[in-house]
Amino acid sequence: MVSNTGLTLRHAQGQVFNNRSRFRVLVAGRRFGKSYLACIELLRGAIERPGETFFYAAPTYRMAKDIAWKVLKKLVPPAWVKAKNETDLKLELVNGSTIELKGTENAMALRGRSLSGVVLDEAAFMDPEVWFEVIRPSLADKQGWALFISTPDGTASWFYDLWCYAEEAEKDWKRWQFTTIDGDNVPPAEIEAARSQLDSRTFRQEFEASFENLSGLVAINFSDANISTEIKDIPVLPLLVGLDFNVSPMSAVCAVKYQSELWVFDEIILTGGATTWDFCETLIDKYGMERRIITCPDPTGAARKTSGVGATDHTILRKAGLTVSTPKSPWKVRDKITCVNMGLLDATGTRRIKIHPRCVELIKSLRTLTYTPHTNMPNKNLGVDHSFDALGYMCLQVFNLAKPENMGSTDFRVW
Repeated sequence: MVSNTGLTLRHAQGQVFNNRSRFRVLVAGRRFGKSYLACIELLRGAIERPGETFFYAAPTYRMAKDIAWKVLKKLVPPAWVKAKNETDLKLELVNGSTIELKGTENAMALRGRSLSGVVLDEAAFMDPEVWFEVIRPSLADKQGWALFISTPDGTASWFYDLWCYAEEAEKDWKRWQFTTIDGDNVPPAEIEAARSQLDSRTFRQEFEASFENLSGLVAINFSDANISTEIKDIPVLPLLVGLDFNVSPMSAVCAVKYQSELWVFDEIILTGGATTWDFCETLIDKYGMERRIITCPDPTGAARKTSGVGATDHTILRKAGLTVSTPKSPWKVRDKITCVNMGLLDATGTRRIKIHPRCVELIKSLRTLTYTPHTNMPNKNLGVDHSFDALGYMCLQVFNLAKPENMGSTDFRVW
């Protein structure tokens, strides 16, 4: 019915519009025509499902009003409009459907609604709770659809995680990535003019819809070239386990050393105040004790007790039958970072750390952990450092590329 109104879409917009997957994710450059597409999607939904409610959501009320309200009013023929509320940004159609424009700065105000469809415009700049805790439950009873539209906001954004999920999901999800020029709304000469005025990272993000790594990234050498579905466990080799003793989450990465490479094929993430005993039970339940298991934990676990049972973390690992490979003194933070980055990519162009994509938390940690501003220390307030640390303890023991911070000798177990 939308086509009967004389409304038109560009080719790239049409690819999204003509796909009827329930959940769709569109990453697009500036001036692609995202908001125009959003309004047409909502209009189609309101026509197809009379008497039901549809939301357009933007990061703020002002953005919803400035970006989409004028567009929507121009798109909807006056004969279709039963009522219009300029304050609430609400259109009621003659078939009983309503289209409402909302800001998400007060997500609690959006609760309790039953929705048949929603467009989240500039979704990368919303709090993730808007989708997971408010909008998604509102779609449940009507089996409503959702279209996420945004320019990217780096790999640390929840929207990037959603973008990755849309690729892996078996059904109901579809994703697209279009540049500004794909939208056919901006002349190429204007785009080239912008290229000459912006730094390369900003241009790629804003005009090429590229998810850019954060500035100040700790794992500076990590890239998709370190990720491979070919990575697997080799049961005849010792199982190597890097372990960070944080209580929640307690994070571990599982690997084998194959020739000169470290193959990280699994991770164990325990939340809810897990103890070191809990970790041992989980690890042994999963991999058994038929092979040698060598743990490379945080060296401070030789004195620290996170279990509440009077034994140190290292003692618990040994009592569980696991080998503990660690220096007597802790490593310098910069040595751990250097070792991980050398394993990810050394000066010869060799990548010795290979990671299976199932290691979601580790990959997220490598992609998003940054330094605290104006320091050379990782920003632990981000909450993504634990898997990086687990990998770092393992790398230091396996590759032995640095010396621990010590006032004395180290004590390595050799296998």
